[in-house]
This record gives sequence, C-alpha cells and structure tokens, in this order.
Amino acid sequence: MTVKWYYVWLIRLYRTFENGRLFARLIASWLASVALTLLASGTASFTRLSFAQGIGLAHLFLVALVIFIVLTVFAMLWQNIHVDSWALLLFLTVCTVFWCLKFDGQTNKALFALGAGIAYAMALLYFLRANRPLLEKLEMKTPIVWIVAGAAGVTACGVIAAIGCLRYLTFSAPNFDFGIFCNAFYNMTQSGLPITGCERDTLLSHFAVHMSPVFYLLLPFYWLFPSPMTLQIAQALLLAAGVVPVVLLARHHKLSGKVAAVLASLYAFYPALSTGCFYDFHENCFLPLFLLLTFLFYEKKKYIPMYVSAICVLSVKEDAAIYLLIFALYVLISEREYLHGSILAALAVGYFLLCTYWLKNYGDGVMSNRFDNLIYHQSDGLFGAIKTILLNPGYALDQLFTVKQGSGFEKIVYVLQMLLPLGLLPLCTKKPSRWLLIVPMLINLLTQYPYQYDIGFQYHFGITAFLFYAAIKNLPDMEGESRQNLLAIAASACLCLYMITVVPNCARYSAAWRENRETYQEIEAVLDTVPQDASVSVSTFFLPHIANREVIYETYYHDYATDVDYVVLDLRSVKNKVT
Repeated sequence: MTVKWYYVWLIRLYRTFENGRLFARLIASWLASVALTLLASGTASFTRLSFAQGIGLAHLFLVALVIFIVLTVFAMLWQNIHVDSWALLLFLTVCTVFWCLKFDGQTNKALFALGAGIAYAMALLYFLRANRPLLEKLEMKTPIVWIVAGAAGVTACGVIAAIGCLRYLTFSAPNFDFGIFCNAFYNMTQSGLPITGCERDTLLSHFAVHMSPVFYLLLPFYWLFPSPMTLQIAQALLLAAGVVPVVLLARHHKLSGKVAAVLASLYAFYPALSTGCFYDFHENCFLPLFLLLTFLFYEKKKYIPMYVSAICVLSVKEDAAIYLLIFALYVLISEREYLHGSILAALAVGYFLLCTYWLKNYGDGVMSNRFDNLIYHQSDGLFGAIKTILLNPGYALDQLFTVKQGSGFEKIVYVLQMLLPLGLLPLCTKKPSRWLLIVPMLINLLTQYPYQYDIGFQYHFGITAFLFYAAIKNLPDMEGESRQNLLAIAASACLCLYMITVVPNCARYSAAWRENRETYQEIEAVLDTVPQDASVSVSTFFLPHIANREVIYETYYHDYATDVDYVVLDLRSVKNKVT
C-alpha cells in the first residue's frame, strides 16, 4: 500500500514537468521573486542601475526556490488546473503593472510599454493555449457581454472624466483650446451663438474658424449644468458610449460573446482614446460614436438612421467630411453598394464645398496650413494636397515618415500605438479593398503638424472608429486560433500602453489637487471677484475659470489693456506678455 502511494505521487510529480511546464514554473518563480522585490522597493526607481543592488543573488534564488517548490506542490495537488500558466500570468501581471505605473526612464515610454506588451503577450498566449479546454467551456451569453462592456465603459469614462475635471480644477487646462470652448458655450446660452474673443483675439463666431453645429446637441446639457467640467464629463461619456455600437457590430458579424466582450474592453481602454482627452474637450469626441453608428446602420441595412448618423458626422467639423468620403469609397469599391455609396460621397463632397465657401467668404478660411508640405500653390487649399498625392505618390510616400524636426521615428511610434492595441487586426484581411478603412490614418501621417501624430491629442478619434470597424470586419474571416492569438496580442499591448500613458496621469493630477487644494481654492476666490459683466484680459490657465462672460481675451495675445475692464495675470508664469 505504501509503495503504491509513493508511485502515485511520483507519477504526479513527473507530470508536472511535462510539456514545457518546468520552464514555465522556473520563469514564474523568478518573476514572483522579482515582484516581491518591486513591491518592497518603496519609492526607489527600477529604471536606475542601483535598484535592487543591495539584494544578493543568493536571496533571489532562495525565494525563487521556495516559490518553485510551492508551485510544484500545488501542481501535484490540482492536476486538472494548469498551475504553472496561472502563476506565470499572475506574477508577470504584477511586474508589468508595476513597471508601467512606475516607469520614469529616459527611453520613449511608449516603446517601453510595447516591449513589456510583447513579453506579456507571450505569457498570455501560453496561458490561453494551456487552458484551452477550460476556456472553451466558458460561455458568455448576451447579458454578460453587456455587463462586461458596461463595466469597461463606465470605468474608462470615470478615468477620462476624472482627468479632465482635475485638469480644470488644478488650473492645468489652457485657453487653447479649452478656454475657447468654455467661452463659446457660455455665449451660446446667452445669445445662441458661439461667440468668442479668446480664439482670434477679436470677437467672432467659432463657426468662422470651424464649422461645428454639433455643439447644439450638447448645449441643453450645458445649459442645465453651466460648468466647464460639464464639457469634460460630456467628452468622456461620448467616447465611452462607443462600446455600444462596437458590441452590436461584433454580434452582427456573428462573433462570440467572448470576442464581443474583448472588443468592447479594447475600445473602452484603447489608449489613444483616453490620451486624446489629455488636451481637454474638443468637438472630435463626437466622431467615434457617430462614425460607429453610421457603420452599424449600414451593416444592418437601416439606411435612414445611417444617413442621420452620417449627417451627425458632418456636423462635427468641416474636415469630418473626409471621413465620410472615405467610408463612401469603401461602400462603393469594397461593398459594391453603388447607390448608397454615391449618395454618401455626394453628401460628403457637397458639405465640404459648402463649408469651404462659408469659411472662405465669412470666416478665416479652411485650415489647410497643416498640409503645406503637400500644397504647391497655396491658393489651391486642401485640393492642392489631393492633387499632389494623385500626381506624385512617391513624394506622398516620402512625407508619410517625414517630420520638421527629428527622424520620423515619432510617426512609426504613432502607428504602433494605434495598431498594436488592436493586434494589427485592421491589416489582417484577404480582401485588399478593406484597406480603405486604414486610409484615415494616412491623413495624420502625411502632415508635418506634430500634434496629429501624437496620441496625446484629439486628431485620431475618427481614425479609431475606422480601425475598430476594420478589425470587426476582419475577425470573422480568421480561424479560431489566429483570432485568439491576435486578440491576446491586442489585449497585452492595450494593457501596457494604458497603464503607462493613462493611469499615471490620473494619479498625477489627483496628487496635485490634494497637495495644493487650498491654493487652487484661493485662486478661484480671487477670480470670482471679477464682475461677470466685465470685459477681461487674462492669463491662459486662468481663462477657463472666468470664461462665463461675453468679452474675454488671452493676455499673451492681447497686447493692449485699455479696451478691457480688468487684466488678470497668472504670476506663477513668466511667459505673460503685457505692454
């Protein structure tokens, strides 16, 4: 009886070393020891060579050995559970989260995150492969999918809204561009017109700069809650609402509940959506929801709602017509829907021409200067850029990775940040015409205007909708294992980039508010003494806080003070220009 018992456990022990499990357990044990070192390090920075130098290798090996033995015992006891894969993923998750949240190194943080994402993806792929029988039994019915999508959307919305509100409360939101919208919305509640003085240093309608009638959809909410933070919260809500059409599109294409839930989570925590809010509210935040709804209604052949959504897209901004035109070309070429593709194209071109005429004759003109590198005759405007691309595609190809300063490496990083959190899925298709859905990203790459290929700004909100639509269209054509692997890569990159770009900002602004709350409140109290009916020239970071008035200018650009009742200066900055 004793011999039989001995052999049973010896066989169990042997099985825990099969199929590469020994290697996985060794790595997991080492990572567990590293994780303990990281958690015990306090404020020390792991990016310093001196980090952990006080810990001997003997200590590291001893801790790892103890954990290895414990994991081996667990693996022997629970043979139906792949203990090594769970341990590997758990300890690497701890290390990865710590590295991303505490990163303060000299290298590009996005590249560090992507490197960590590669390592994490390898562990996740191993976990999925090792636990495939268990995961295949896991079903996710529609109610659960919506619960997961809702939880992801609410969490992401809360983070974005918190960062936006804290930027305002800590006087980190400048006039360009947040103060402009604060002033415009206040004047809309008074006169119905988005009049601003701080946008072009003279009183004019914001619609003389950008055609954004979509603001009137948000106006009732601002009228009920007249605060700059209403705009920040509204932006977070509008972006998070995109999880709804993402799930509906996934289910329409017969993707499983698990895949739909993953896609919804990827959208909610897509780093470029959150970081695009770091420069405060912009009308671009309407684009993902409106574009995704346009795609959804097209897929469902509900054409009246589709056209309503398309008109909403056009109402966001004059250049939103380019997004609709690209979708129209996709419908014409890839889907061969000639009637609706032609109508969408005519709608986009017609509206853009109307906006161009309006801005040229009654406004500041279309802002085509961002594409000066493609325009030979400035009088041609954006059509000159299109002409250059058609006549000289080699030059356009050269401009894709050309920048005014630097090596063009910034654009490569931008592409990686946009595509890797989707596992390169937008590119994975056997139908080349679907690559039309990637064309919007070229818009941001063809320019040398640095903010358009920086995920810290709002210029990729519309592009995000196209990338998710392309991913959802491509997924049904893939085999199960390929689909799973690419989604795992997407989740790994998304997690690491989100942790390194988004979460630290929330912590930073929260700490600034806690540490300097009384100072901020004192500044607010002083600003409240300026009469609301007075005209003011004010420093950039103060402007959003007293923008609820008809006439307000930014001091840096307003060289004369005799035409205003008050001048308010931010003495924390030496950049104010007053004459």
